[in-house]
Amino acid sequence: MPSVGSTPHVSPEQHSLPRSIALHLLPGAALFGFVLVAAALGIPAILALLIGIAVVVVPIELGYLLYQGRSKSGRWSVWEVVDYREPMPARRIALWTVPLVAWFILMLSLSVAVLDGRIADGLFTWYPESIREFASFEGDSTYATWVVVAVFAAALAINGILGPVVEELYFRGHLLPRIDRFGRGAPVLNAVLFSLYHFWTPWQNIGRILGLLPWIYTVWRKRSVALSMAIHISVNCIFLLLVLAAVTAD
Repeated sequence: MPSVGSTPHVSPEQHSLPRSIALHLLPGAALFGFVLVAAALGIPAILALLIGIAVVVVPIELGYLLYQGRSKSGRWSVWEVVDYREPMPARRIALWTVPLVAWFILMLSLSVAVLDGRIADGLFTWYPESIREFASFEGDSTYATWVVVAVFAAALAINGILGPVVEELYFRGHLLPRIDRFGRGAPVLNAVLFSLYHFWTPWQNIGRILGLLPWIYTVWRKRSVALSMAIHISVNCIFLLLVLAAVTAD
């Protein structure tokens, strides 16, 4: 169990392992189903993913937290069931965020450069081609200009801020504290399940898990969902800029 400062930490009611696995994976499965249907209808997968975050993931995860808050206190409040709210000064958040973001980007970039394409081509040829394009940052896609403009007009708001905030409230603020009984295994389990939750990019699991482990372990030790939000928002915004640069490259 983590121990930070002088405030004793009392774990919330613990989830069973099957329940925890289901709660980690079901929102991602729902999003993946949405992306598959949208891709079959001709909507570019990356655009479908952004739409799905807004209309599938956010309502499911935020709705679950609100429902749990209502059940616990009679109020529609996520804070009733979000733990790991240990206050951290902005300077300390920044000091932790920089190296953890750098590590995550390094691991995922190495995965993209070395593993992702090979794994996608070797194990996931049955995925629709539009979804397998997530396996690289190559800028040779056939997306129309309007698609690029639409995607990146919405991306910073949806995948840069809204998605990360809600996911951190759900995965680190709510689910992680409820597997505290596993001790140091809790952040490992949370990292693995959060990576598997990304059903639309399973070829990134190795690099993503390696990148997530120090991030989630630090959040578990510090009990700060604000720190995790800062890391997640930074990571997503940086990768959005990298994808934009790749898509618009000559």
